Amino acid sequence: MNRRRGRRVTFRIRKALFELFRELANSIDSSLASLCQVLIFVGSIFEYVGFEDVEHLRRFASAASGIKRADEVREGNAMKSTLVSLSRTNSLLVAGPGRNRPHIEGSELMKVRLPSTFLHRIDLYAKLTHSSRSSILTRFFQNGLLLYMRSQRALMRTVAESMKTKVQDASQQPAT
Repeated sequence: MNRRRGRRVTFRIRKALFELFRELANSIDSSLASLCQVLIFVGSIFEYVGFEDVEHLRRFASAASGIKRADEVREGNAMKSTLVSLSRTNSLLVAGPGRNRPHIEGSELMKVRLPSTFLHRIDLYAKLTHSSRSSILTRFFQNGLLLYMRSQRALMRTVAESMKTKVQDASQQPAT
């Protein structure tokens, strides 16, 4: 990505996860920043796949619009507290993590450049879910890393099964 086109963002991850990530980047001969970009993009796709379901999208949109409507009611209105409590109940459908706090075992800050349009979408998503940009980025990163690890596990199982059947086939052939 062109440095001028991306905006630098920072988010926090657990220290143990950072060590795993650094080992992964070294093993595939990649920089931390470029691998981090890929994992955030993959993790965001994983998160947004739920919106393919029309019912999930409808619930998300209605909860988000309820939150917005409750915020627009004037403070002196007698119904303000009722609307706020109803919108909070509804917002549990879309709520993300609130803050991205340091962890007991320690944490590391990840710095990465992302396209401005992508960050604009993340900011909107964070606003709708009452989360911070950092917590959304952390969640996307963790989802991407989890998907990568699952794909590696599936690949290893496939390779192991292939080797197992190859050995069985070789042992069943008659010797000449």
